[in-house]
Amino acid sequence: MNQEFIFRPPRRLGLALHGAAVLLLGAGAALGVYVASQIGAGLTFLLLLVPALAALILAPPLLYRLIALQRATYVLRRDGILLSWGLRREEIPMDQVQWVGPPEALGSPVPFALGGWPGAVLSARSLADGRLLEYLASQRQGLVLISTPRRVFAISPADPAGFQRTYQRLAEFGTLAPLPARSVFPAVLISRSWADRPARVLLLVSTLLRAALVVWTAWLAQASPELPLRLAPDGSAADIVPGVRILLLPVINTFFYMLDLLLGLVFYRRSETQPLSYLMWGASSLTAILFLAAVGFLLRAA
Repeated sequence: MNQEFIFRPPRRLGLALHGAAVLLLGAGAALGVYVASQIGAGLTFLLLLVPALAALILAPPLLYRLIALQRATYVLRRDGILLSWGLRREEIPMDQVQWVGPPEALGSPVPFALGGWPGAVLSARSLADGRLLEYLASQRQGLVLISTPRRVFAISPADPAGFQRTYQRLAEFGTLAPLPARSVFPAVLISRSWADRPARVLLLVSTLLRAALVVWTAWLAQASPELPLRLAPDGSAADIVPGVRILLLPVINTFFYMLDLLLGLVFYRRSETQPLSYLMWGASSLTAILFLAAVGFLLRAA
């Protein structure tokens, strides 16, 4: 029986910071969209869309890092070490592990991690011996290094001493059947999902529908100075607003599109959760269809 010992990185501060950042971006975007929907066209309308556009750019990466930190694990087994951080996964056979220890055991200064903040110290640096040092950590303190012939991994288990003791005990037992070496990078996962025909069809359909919504609403914003929001009981147009407000629809839809794309990739990593990926990407197409139907309703009301 191959018993697993699961260690996790310190998460409280990182989850709090990422969660707060996502909530602030979301609140700013929602407030900007709401206020923009209440005013007429002009420069003020466009400026109020800036928070929404900023959220579209910044929120998905922050949300990904939040989910990655929440699910991050360092697993020790007799047959190897498994490192999992978001879409990144590394499976190291036990016979390829040279040593596990503190940064001082490297024998040379450890390159400083570029970028990152609490909860997401993720970067790669070159070592003096030509190997690559990859950070999969939530903080720069309390690091543990895992040395292999081609790569060194810097991790931050909440209990560094316990992680090292557990490794030493398992290494002493030895293993007759090391697990196969495997590296999964986000780019590889994206390529794999694109090679999957159902996934490719769903991604293409949702992307094309989103593009159609952007083109259609941009044309209407130019062609229609005013548009109704609803129909009165007698069938006449009501709540006439500037036509440029229709640009709010593709902005909102793009947020849902990026969120579904990100969550779909997270679920696609494991075969048992891949059906949820198809569900998320299908939901993205359905959302775009609903927004296109809303545009059609506006045209009919006009």
